[in-house]
Amino acid sequence: MSKLHNFFKILGKIFYYIFYLIKIIFQGMSYIFTRIKKLFRFSITFKITVVYALIFTMLLLLISASILGMSGYFLRHQAQQGIRKNLEMVKTVVARDPYFYENQLVEIAEEEELIIRFVDNRNIEIFSTGDSRDLEEDTSILPPLRLKETVTVDDQILSIEIIKLLNTEEMYMMILFSTLAVVNSIAVIILLILGSKASRKMLMPIQRMTKTVKHISIHELSTRLDVGDSQDELKDLAETFNAMLDRIEASYQQQNQFVSDASHELRTPISVLQGYANLLDRWGKDDKAVLEESIGAIKSESENMKDLTEKLLFLARTDKNLQKLEKEAFAMHELIDEVVRETKLIDAKHQFIVEANEEAIVVGDRKSIKQLLRILVDNSIKFTPEGGTIKINHRKKKTLAVIEVEDTGVGIAQEDLSHIFERFYRADKSRTKAQGGQGLGLAIAKWIVDSHHGKIQVESKLGVGTKFIVRFP
Repeated sequence: MSKLHNFFKILGKIFYYIFYLIKIIFQGMSYIFTRIKKLFRFSITFKITVVYALIFTMLLLLISASILGMSGYFLRHQAQQGIRKNLEMVKTVVARDPYFYENQLVEIAEEEELIIRFVDNRNIEIFSTGDSRDLEEDTSILPPLRLKETVTVDDQILSIEIIKLLNTEEMYMMILFSTLAVVNSIAVIILLILGSKASRKMLMPIQRMTKTVKHISIHELSTRLDVGDSQDELKDLAETFNAMLDRIEASYQQQNQFVSDASHELRTPISVLQGYANLLDRWGKDDKAVLEESIGAIKSESENMKDLTEKLLFLARTDKNLQKLEKEAFAMHELIDEVVRETKLIDAKHQFIVEANEEAIVVGDRKSIKQLLRILVDNSIKFTPEGGTIKINHRKKKTLAVIEVEDTGVGIAQEDLSHIFERFYRADKSRTKAQGGQGLGLAIAKWIVDSHHGKIQVESKLGVGTKFIVRFP
């Protein structure tokens, strides 16, 4: 029982180690398969190397097959010419010595690797330099060549059959095949090594680009890809990516500036409201003058906050392409008359003049274009002293409707003209908080004009006035 127990114990250990070995083999194969799959999936260098190696290998195989085929055809053709000469030689020998030709034919057969057979008209073999059974057992790749012809020997009609063994040609073919196989294998190995290095070197810019992109974060948007001196597609890709980063950085900075400016604009009215609320809490309950002042200020700042909030919401919708326009054909001259009439009703401190208002039909969103006109007119009212003149003209020039809003106000400095359509921008002299602007009106006006595929420009001179020109198709 003890021996049997030990036998099963040893047998169990053997099976354990066998299964453990099989497990290790499968794990190794799984790792190799996963690695190859990963390389094919992610490594461009590996893919390029393998693909080009396969293409090169196919070309080598095609070339090698062509060389082998042409060489085999040439050797066989040479053998066919040789066997015809051998046949003529045999006929000459038989004709010269019809009784004692055997020894000479044996020498010829050994020298030329031939089997020479003589067969009578009953297909009985009379003479042969070799055993025909050797042909049946022959395992050569190249089949032997056969040639038959009838001759008369000693008044007897015999059939001469010459069989050419292609052992030498086969040896040449095997040597050529082995040489090509070795050379092709070495060439493929060299290609894999050099191709891998070349591919890795060519794709090195991609690795640097990947490393740089991973390094870029929201706090390092100023980082750019190194374009280098190359002139290939990777340079175009890097320049395109850098341009995209420029736009992202500009948009991010604009967003930060927008949030900062919006917070600043909202902080002031909130502080005013809080101040007057505290003032009311302390003395406004019993002091009528303080109460009236506080109520007036609270109402004014509330209106400012409402106006600012509406403008911020409008710009937020435009940024997300949510601001919809309902375009339809309408008479621009009628809209001009409407805006001028309403402006005169609410402002009697300025003189409004319409020198030209030609009839024109425009396709657009009438409501938003009216908002544009109100922004331009209100802008002129804010920065034109009382008694000043504001001209509103509309002319039709070819396929354009041209609107001009000109005032005799304080004007805008030349260095500020390129920035007036930016959000929250206010020039020191022409955009002050005391005049009630938040620096958003002209940004909205610019969006409305652009949305109608129009153009807006401004001409201004300090102390003389400002002129806005809008062109709609």
